[in-house]
Amino acid sequence: MFTTRKLTLLAMLTALAAVGRIYANVLFPFLPNMQPMTSVIIICSLLLGPAAGIIIAVLSTLLSNMILGMGLWTLWQMLAWGLIGLTFGLAGRLWKNPPLIVMTAASVLTGYVYGLLISLPNLFIMEHFLAYYLAGISFDTMHAIGNGIFFFILYPVLRRLFSKWIPAEGKRTTSS
Repeated sequence: MFTTRKLTLLAMLTALAAVGRIYANVLFPFLPNMQPMTSVIIICSLLLGPAAGIIIAVLSTLLSNMILGMGLWTLWQMLAWGLIGLTFGLAGRLWKNPPLIVMTAASVLTGYVYGLLISLPNLFIMEHFLAYYLAGISFDTMHAIGNGIFFFILYPVLRRLFSKWIPAEGKRTTSS
């Protein structure tokens, strides 16, 4: 169930992910794919659940692509980030306090998974898919490195913020 407090938090995190992606692409074009969006989706999914992760993934993709450019790839981005949100949301339900180093490593791996998922549509329209995919590995590596850096920095901060904003399950508060 989404309370007003949780919806407000989701809106702020969606804005954080979208603006982080836009400004990373605009201010640091020499660092392609190094942006906080994937890490924000992972963190939100771990701490708020799979539904929150999917919502943030879809909305932040739409918002950021309004500035960066819309196209058929937007659907695949929403699907890829949505699957990441679902996966980490389910993992967060099963594993309440995952170690920072383990989740940082998982977020690094997610950069490569995202790159593969985004490349899959080309499997059906390109003759040499493997060459295409391998040519993009450097971009996936930058995404993976960025995920690790952003996750390592943002996870402790957002975790503390979430514990203040979202009461523990089962506790009722008068202000929602």
